[in-house]
Amino acid sequence: MKNKLILAVMLALACVLSAQTLPQNLVQTFISVNVTGFVANPGTYQLSSLSRVSDAIRMAGISQTAVQAQPTLEFRRLQQAARDSLFENYQGLRSVMLVRGSQVRSYDLMKYLRAGDLEQNPLLKDGDLIRVPPLETSISIFGEVYFPGEYEFVPGDRLSDILELAQGFTLAADRASVSIYRYRDNSPEFDILQVNLKSQPASEVVLKPHDRISVFADSEHRRAWKITVEGDVRAPGEYLVDENTTLYDVLLLCGGPSSRGNLRSAVYANRAAVEEPDLELQRILNKEITNMNSMEYYYMLNQIRQFPGRYSVDVSLTWESKGAEANPYLRDGDYLFVPKQMEMVEVSGQVVNPGLIPWVKGENYEYYIRKAGGYTNNKRSGGTRVISAASGNWIKPSKKMEMNPGDKIYVSEKAAFDNWTRFKDVMLIATQVMTIFLGIRTLTH
Repeated sequence: MKNKLILAVMLALACVLSAQTLPQNLVQTFISVNVTGFVANPGTYQLSSLSRVSDAIRMAGISQTAVQAQPTLEFRRLQQAARDSLFENYQGLRSVMLVRGSQVRSYDLMKYLRAGDLEQNPLLKDGDLIRVPPLETSISIFGEVYFPGEYEFVPGDRLSDILELAQGFTLAADRASVSIYRYRDNSPEFDILQVNLKSQPASEVVLKPHDRISVFADSEHRRAWKITVEGDVRAPGEYLVDENTTLYDVLLLCGGPSSRGNLRSAVYANRAAVEEPDLELQRILNKEITNMNSMEYYYMLNQIRQFPGRYSVDVSLTWESKGAEANPYLRDGDYLFVPKQMEMVEVSGQVVNPGLIPWVKGENYEYYIRKAGGYTNNKRSGGTRVISAASGNWIKPSKKMEMNPGDKIYVSEKAAFDNWTRFKDVMLIATQVMTIFLGIRTLTH
């Protein structure tokens, strides 16, 4: 019994002691820090004793409403990506002054933000004063670096310092081709310094205010030419090619046409040519049709009908000859589309029953006109045209011309005439003829 009593007293004593020490461990110490200079909200801030210079500057950049609502802000959650952008807010983050008593030190906060240098972002103490200056001089770096842009210049900067802030070279950067554009004193003129970082360390290149650094790309570095294959092939997708890859090679890579693929109507084009604007067509389209000459009008129709950037290649011949014929070398950005085989011929316009008619090998256009019920009484004489599925051209058909799957037959209608307008035109022409006849007769007599 006595042992149980002693055990109970010890447990109670342990609970009391833990209750007294627990709050002391959880107590958070606050310090008072002054933030001045080029910040949105200069003033005095209450921060945790574990706060650093960057925390105080972030707090001075947040609206006062947010500060009052959350005196112990979670800075990482509220951080915005643009806060460390010199171009956005022109803060001199590379020369932040920290005044502690009689000691004044300058810190490069950008080296902490971009390179993780904790020595440039010290812990704060009660009574510290932070001054953020505005951006005075800068240098810029563009091209093949991960964070191109404008950075504050600090005396003694070297090319290695700016490359560190820009997070280094991209994979495509040509380290042997770095240019520094350096302005002459009080002059808009500049000199160009060529730097080969393969033979000279970046730490040996001393920079000056207002230098502009350009890092060029190495166009031969792992050059990835791509061709896109879509439609009815066995394995559509993007394929990496080089200057020695042919059209037949890609047809083999994608497995060739599927059982439904129609290589005869396949479109093989260059995407860059497709995206390039046709300035001549745009010029013609801006004109009224009445102001177009016949050449411009037919050029417009031709460009609208045909696929832009298309190569003059018969893809079916490439496949059937196994690359022996019609087998060009590919270019970056090429595009191959294989449509689905449609064993139909479309008949439209002035026929009795326009629509799709099953294709029959060896038959000409008259066969499909008959299958469509023949012509209506409103068809224009000589107005039948075949639209080729392979080229998009409008062809005047002949009896010897065989139709192909996917071709279209169009029968145009008679032009509508107004009888009164036609009568006036006839009378006008007759009057002009009589006038000419009388004039000639008068001159001969």
